[in-house]
Amino acid sequence: MEKNLLYYGDNLEILRDYITDESVDLIYLDPPFKSNQDYNVLFAEQNGSRSAAQIKVFEDTWRWDLAAEAAYKETVEAGGRVSQAMQAFRMYLGENDMLAYLSMMAPRLVELHRVLKPTGSIYLHCDPTASHYLKLIMDTIFEPKNFKNEIVWHYRTGNIAKKQFQRKHDILLFYSKTPDTFFNPIETKEYYVQIYGPGFKPSFKGRKHGEDKHGEYRISFVDDVWNISAVFTLSKEHLEYPTQKPEALLEWVISASSNEGDVVLDPFCGSGTTIAVAQKLGRRWIGIDISKEACNLTRKRIRKIKGLFG
Repeated sequence: MEKNLLYYGDNLEILRDYITDESVDLIYLDPPFKSNQDYNVLFAEQNGSRSAAQIKVFEDTWRWDLAAEAAYKETVEAGGRVSQAMQAFRMYLGENDMLAYLSMMAPRLVELHRVLKPTGSIYLHCDPTASHYLKLIMDTIFEPKNFKNEIVWHYRTGNIAKKQFQRKHDILLFYSKTPDTFFNPIETKEYYVQIYGPGFKPSFKGRKHGEDKHGEYRISFVDDVWNISAVFTLSKEHLEYPTQKPEALLEWVISASSNEGDVVLDPFCGSGTTIAVAQKLGRRWIGIDISKEACNLTRKRIRKIKGLFG
Protein backbone atom coordinates (compact mmCIF):
# COMPACT_ATOMS: atom_id res chain seq x y z
CA MET A 1 0.00 0.00 0.00
CA GLU A 2 1.53 3.30 -1.10
CA LYS A 3 -1.22 5.78 -0.25
CA ASN A 4 -3.42 6.47 2.73
CA LEU A 5 -7.04 5.31 2.44
CA LEU A 6 -10.28 6.43 4.11
CA TYR A 7 -13.33 4.25 3.50
CA TYR A 8 -16.97 5.12 4.19
CA GLY A 9 -19.17 2.09 4.82
CA ASP A 10 -19.53 -1.21 6.65
CA ASN A 11 -16.06 -2.21 7.80
CA LEU A 12 -16.79 -5.94 7.46
CA GLU A 13 -17.55 -5.57 3.75
CA ILE A 14 -14.59 -3.23 3.20
CA LEU A 15 -12.17 -5.53 5.01
CA ARG A 16 -13.31 -8.49 2.92
CA ASP A 17 -13.37 -6.65 -0.42
CA TYR A 18 -10.43 -4.25 -0.26
CA ILE A 19 -7.87 -5.11 2.45
CA THR A 20 -5.42 -7.84 1.40
CA ASP A 21 -3.98 -10.61 3.55
CA GLU A 22 -1.14 -9.69 5.93
CA SER A 23 -0.90 -6.09 4.72
CA VAL A 24 -1.29 -4.19 8.03
CA ASP A 25 1.33 -3.63 10.75
CA LEU A 26 -0.86 -2.29 13.54
CA ILE A 27 -4.60 -2.30 14.26
CA TYR A 28 -6.33 -0.12 16.85
CA LEU A 29 -10.09 -0.33 17.20
CA ASP A 30 -12.55 1.31 19.55
CA PRO A 31 -15.85 -0.33 18.52
CA PRO A 32 -19.05 1.45 19.51
CA PHE A 33 -20.88 0.07 22.49
CA LYS A 34 -23.48 1.67 24.72
CA SER A 35 -21.79 0.89 28.00
CA ASN A 36 -24.08 3.14 30.03
CA GLN A 37 -27.12 1.04 29.20
CA ASP A 38 -28.80 -0.55 32.18
CA TYR A 39 -27.50 -4.12 32.62
CA ASN A 40 -31.09 -5.36 32.79
CA VAL A 41 -31.57 -3.99 29.27
CA LEU A 42 -28.29 -5.35 27.91
CA PHE A 43 -29.01 -8.88 29.08
CA ALA A 44 -32.79 -8.94 28.64
CA GLU A 45 -34.17 -11.52 26.25
CA GLN A 46 -35.22 -10.04 22.89
CA ASN A 47 -37.76 -11.42 20.44
CA GLY A 48 -35.78 -10.58 17.30
CA SER A 49 -38.65 -8.68 15.69
CA ARG A 50 -36.69 -5.57 14.71
CA SER A 51 -36.04 -5.32 10.99
CA ALA A 52 -32.31 -4.41 10.84
CA ALA A 53 -29.21 -4.11 13.01
CA GLN A 54 -27.31 -0.86 12.63
CA ILE A 55 -25.11 1.60 14.44
CA LYS A 56 -27.05 4.69 15.38
CA VAL A 57 -24.49 7.39 14.74
CA PHE A 58 -23.04 8.76 17.98
CA GLU A 59 -25.37 6.57 20.07
CA ASP A 60 -23.31 3.36 20.14
CA THR A 61 -26.33 1.08 20.24
CA TRP A 62 -26.55 -2.56 19.11
CA ARG A 63 -29.72 -4.64 19.16
CA TRP A 64 -30.48 -8.35 18.98
CA ASP A 65 -32.70 -8.52 15.90
CA LEU A 66 -32.99 -10.41 12.63
CA ALA A 67 -29.77 -8.98 11.19
CA ALA A 68 -27.83 -9.67 14.39
CA GLU A 69 -29.10 -13.23 14.34
CA ALA A 70 -27.98 -13.56 10.71
CA ALA A 71 -24.48 -12.38 11.68
CA TYR A 72 -24.43 -14.90 14.51
CA LYS A 73 -25.56 -17.69 12.19
CA GLU A 74 -22.86 -16.87 9.61
CA THR A 75 -20.13 -17.06 12.25
CA VAL A 76 -21.46 -20.32 13.69
CA GLU A 77 -21.77 -21.95 10.27
CA ALA A 78 -18.15 -21.07 9.48
CA GLY A 79 -17.14 -23.61 12.13
CA GLY A 80 -14.02 -23.74 14.26
CA ARG A 81 -13.23 -22.34 17.69
CA VAL A 82 -14.98 -19.02 17.08
CA SER A 83 -18.17 -20.89 16.22
CA GLN A 84 -17.90 -22.89 19.43
CA ALA A 85 -17.32 -19.73 21.49
CA MET A 86 -20.32 -17.96 20.00
CA GLN A 87 -22.58 -20.95 20.64
CA ALA A 88 -21.42 -20.99 24.24
CA PHE A 89 -22.15 -17.26 24.56
CA ARG A 90 -25.67 -17.79 23.23
CA MET A 91 -26.27 -20.60 25.70
CA TYR A 92 -24.96 -18.49 28.59
CA LEU A 93 -26.19 -14.99 27.71
CA GLY A 94 -29.37 -15.69 25.77
CA GLU A 95 -30.60 -13.68 22.81
CA ASN A 96 -29.96 -10.12 23.93
CA ASP A 97 -28.11 -6.93 23.02
CA MET A 98 -24.81 -8.20 24.44
CA LEU A 99 -24.97 -11.22 22.16
CA ALA A 100 -25.74 -8.88 19.24
CA TYR A 101 -22.59 -6.91 20.03
CA LEU A 102 -20.45 -10.06 20.20
CA SER A 103 -22.04 -11.38 16.99
CA MET A 104 -21.02 -8.12 15.29
CA MET A 105 -17.48 -8.21 16.68
CA ALA A 106 -16.56 -11.86 16.01
CA PRO A 107 -16.49 -11.83 12.17
CA ARG A 108 -14.72 -8.48 12.15
CA LEU A 109 -12.00 -9.74 14.47
CA VAL A 110 -11.56 -12.77 12.19
CA GLU A 111 -10.98 -10.42 9.24
CA LEU A 112 -8.62 -8.24 11.26
CA HIS A 113 -6.55 -11.30 12.10
CA ARG A 114 -6.38 -12.11 8.38
CA VAL A 115 -5.11 -8.67 7.32
CA LEU A 116 -2.53 -8.37 10.12
CA LYS A 117 1.11 -9.12 9.29
CA PRO A 118 2.87 -11.92 11.23
CA THR A 119 4.88 -9.26 13.08
CA GLY A 120 1.81 -7.09 13.68
CA SER A 121 -0.17 -6.12 16.78
CA ILE A 122 -3.79 -5.33 17.57
CA TYR A 123 -5.19 -3.18 20.38
CA LEU A 124 -8.90 -3.63 21.10
CA HIS A 125 -10.26 -0.72 23.15
CA CYS A 126 -13.28 -1.53 25.30
CA ASP A 127 -14.71 -0.95 28.76
CA PRO A 128 -15.25 -3.40 31.63
CA THR A 129 -18.85 -3.99 30.53
CA ALA A 130 -17.76 -6.29 27.70
CA SER A 131 -13.97 -6.68 28.01
CA HIS A 132 -14.14 -10.17 29.53
CA TYR A 133 -16.34 -11.47 26.70
CA LEU A 134 -14.16 -9.84 24.04
CA LYS A 135 -11.02 -11.31 25.59
CA LEU A 136 -12.45 -14.81 25.17
CA ILE A 137 -13.16 -14.11 21.50
CA MET A 138 -9.67 -12.67 21.05
CA ASP A 139 -8.22 -15.81 22.63
CA THR A 140 -10.08 -18.02 20.15
CA ILE A 141 -8.88 -15.99 17.15
CA PHE A 142 -5.37 -14.81 18.12
CA GLU A 143 -4.63 -17.65 20.60
CA PRO A 144 -3.90 -17.18 24.31
CA LYS A 145 -0.13 -17.43 23.75
CA ASN A 146 -0.27 -14.19 21.73
CA PHE A 147 -1.97 -12.19 24.48
CA LYS A 148 0.44 -9.44 25.54
CA ASN A 149 -1.28 -7.07 27.97
CA GLU A 150 -4.56 -5.95 29.43
CA ILE A 151 -3.79 -2.24 29.50
CA VAL A 152 -5.76 -0.06 31.91
CA TRP A 153 -6.37 3.48 30.70
CA HIS A 154 -7.11 5.49 33.84
CA TYR A 155 -8.72 8.90 33.41
CA ARG A 156 -10.65 11.52 35.37
CA THR A 157 -14.15 12.76 34.55
CA GLY A 158 -16.78 14.62 36.52
CA ASN A 159 -19.17 11.79 37.34
CA ILE A 160 -19.83 10.97 40.99
CA ALA A 161 -20.87 7.45 42.03
CA LYS A 162 -22.78 7.10 45.30
CA LYS A 163 -23.49 3.36 45.42
CA GLN A 164 -20.18 2.00 44.07
CA PHE A 165 -16.62 3.04 43.33
CA GLN A 166 -16.40 5.45 40.41
CA ARG A 167 -15.70 3.80 37.07
CA LYS A 168 -12.69 5.65 35.71
CA HIS A 169 -10.92 3.31 33.35
CA ASP A 170 -11.13 1.58 29.98
CA ILE A 171 -9.37 -1.58 28.85
CA LEU A 172 -7.07 -2.11 25.85
CA LEU A 173 -6.59 -5.77 24.97
CA PHE A 174 -3.17 -6.02 23.33
CA TYR A 175 -2.49 -9.11 21.19
CA SER A 176 0.05 -10.06 18.55
CA LYS A 177 -0.53 -12.35 15.59
CA THR A 178 2.57 -14.46 16.30
CA PRO A 179 5.25 -14.48 19.01
CA ASP A 180 7.53 -12.74 16.50
CA THR A 181 5.93 -9.32 16.94
CA PHE A 182 7.52 -5.88 16.78
CA PHE A 183 7.53 -3.89 20.01
CA ASN A 184 9.33 -0.69 20.99
CA PRO A 185 9.25 -0.01 24.78
CA ILE A 186 8.32 3.57 25.67
CA GLU A 187 10.55 5.35 28.16
CA THR A 188 9.15 7.62 30.87
CA LYS A 189 10.36 9.59 33.87
CA GLU A 190 9.64 7.88 37.18
CA TYR A 191 10.04 10.18 40.20
CA TYR A 192 11.42 8.59 43.36
CA VAL A 193 9.09 10.59 45.58
CA GLN A 194 6.09 9.05 43.83
CA ILE A 195 7.44 5.52 44.31
CA TYR A 196 9.13 5.58 47.71
CA GLY A 197 7.71 8.68 49.35
CA PRO A 198 9.27 12.03 50.38
CA GLY A 199 12.86 12.07 51.59
CA PHE A 200 13.99 9.01 49.68
CA LYS A 201 17.54 9.24 48.31
CA PRO A 202 18.73 6.64 45.80
CA SER A 203 21.95 4.87 46.80
CA PHE A 204 22.94 4.34 43.17
CA LYS A 205 22.57 6.85 40.36
CA GLY A 206 22.85 5.14 37.01
CA ARG A 207 23.05 6.44 33.47
CA LYS A 208 19.32 7.09 33.31
CA HIS A 209 19.09 9.02 36.55
CA GLY A 210 18.33 12.74 36.61
CA GLU A 211 16.78 15.64 38.46
CA ASP A 212 14.47 18.47 37.46
CA LYS A 213 12.08 20.89 39.16
CA HIS A 214 9.87 17.98 40.26
CA GLY A 215 12.70 16.10 41.96
CA GLU A 216 15.03 13.17 41.30
CA TYR A 217 13.91 10.58 38.80
CA ARG A 218 14.97 7.52 36.87
CA ILE A 219 14.07 6.58 33.31
CA SER A 220 11.85 3.54 33.25
CA PHE A 221 9.49 1.87 30.78
CA VAL A 222 5.75 2.54 30.58
CA ASP A 223 3.79 -0.24 32.29
CA ASP A 224 0.24 -1.49 31.68
CA VAL A 225 -1.55 1.26 33.65
CA TRP A 226 -1.76 4.47 31.62
CA ASN A 227 -2.71 7.66 33.42
CA ILE A 228 -3.70 9.86 30.49
CA SER A 229 -6.21 12.68 30.67
CA ALA A 230 -9.51 12.27 28.84
CA VAL A 231 -10.53 14.85 26.24
CA PHE A 232 -12.50 17.53 28.06
CA THR A 233 -14.67 20.27 26.57
CA LEU A 234 -12.01 22.94 27.15
CA SER A 235 -9.20 20.80 25.73
CA LYS A 236 -7.45 22.01 22.57
CA GLU A 237 -8.15 18.59 21.08
CA HIS A 238 -11.88 18.68 21.77
CA LEU A 239 -14.23 18.00 18.87
CA GLU A 240 -17.99 17.58 18.77
CA TYR A 241 -17.69 13.81 19.07
CA PRO A 242 -18.82 12.09 22.29
CA THR A 243 -16.41 9.10 22.31
CA GLN A 244 -13.27 10.98 21.25
CA LYS A 245 -10.03 9.49 22.60
CA PRO A 246 -6.94 11.59 23.50
CA GLU A 247 -4.06 11.80 21.06
CA ALA A 248 -1.58 10.91 23.83
CA LEU A 249 -3.21 7.49 24.15
CA LEU A 250 -2.79 6.75 20.45
CA GLU A 251 0.76 8.14 20.46
CA TRP A 252 1.78 5.44 22.93
CA VAL A 253 0.00 2.69 20.98
CA ILE A 254 1.44 3.71 17.61
CA SER A 255 4.94 4.46 18.91
CA ALA A 256 5.17 1.14 20.74
CA SER A 257 3.90 -1.11 17.97
CA SER A 258 4.93 0.41 14.64
CA ASN A 259 7.76 2.16 12.81
CA GLU A 260 7.68 5.10 10.41
CA GLY A 261 6.19 4.01 7.09
CA ASP A 262 4.22 1.12 8.63
CA VAL A 263 0.49 0.72 7.93
CA VAL A 264 -1.92 1.52 10.78
CA LEU A 265 -5.58 0.45 10.45
CA ASP A 266 -8.55 1.76 12.43
CA PRO A 267 -11.80 0.06 11.30
CA PHE A 268 -13.95 2.25 13.59
CA CYS A 269 -12.08 5.51 13.08
CA GLY A 270 -14.81 7.77 14.51
CA SER A 271 -13.40 11.22 15.23
CA GLY A 272 -10.17 10.29 13.41
CA THR A 273 -7.73 10.40 16.34
CA THR A 274 -5.87 7.26 15.25
CA ILE A 275 -5.56 8.54 11.69
CA ALA A 276 -4.44 12.01 12.82
CA VAL A 277 -1.74 10.62 15.13
CA ALA A 278 -0.57 8.13 12.50
CA GLN A 279 -0.21 11.01 10.03
CA LYS A 280 1.80 13.08 12.52
CA LEU A 281 4.10 10.15 13.33
CA GLY A 282 4.86 9.36 9.70
CA ARG A 283 2.83 6.17 9.40
CA ARG A 284 0.63 5.17 6.49
CA TRP A 285 -2.97 4.57 7.46
CA ILE A 286 -6.33 3.04 6.60
CA GLY A 287 -9.48 4.38 8.22
CA ILE A 288 -13.03 2.98 7.99
CA ASP A 289 -16.27 4.30 9.43
CA ILE A 290 -19.96 3.73 8.76
CA SER A 291 -20.74 7.37 9.61
CA LYS A 292 -20.41 9.95 6.85
CA GLU A 293 -20.08 12.66 9.52
CA ALA A 294 -17.14 10.80 11.10
CA CYS A 295 -15.39 10.40 7.75
CA ASN A 296 -15.80 14.10 7.02
CA LEU A 297 -14.38 14.94 10.46
CA THR A 298 -11.36 12.72 9.79
CA ARG A 299 -10.76 14.42 6.42
CA LYS A 300 -10.80 17.85 8.08
CA ARG A 301 -8.27 16.74 10.70
CA ILE A 302 -5.90 15.34 8.08
CA ARG A 303 -6.11 18.51 5.95
CA LYS A 304 -5.24 20.58 9.03
CA ILE A 305 -2.27 18.33 9.87
CA LYS A 306 -0.96 18.49 6.33
CA GLY A 307 -1.22 22.27 6.50
CA LEU A 308 0.83 22.37 9.69
CA PHE A 309 3.43 19.75 8.81
CA GLY A 310 3.69 20.24 5.05
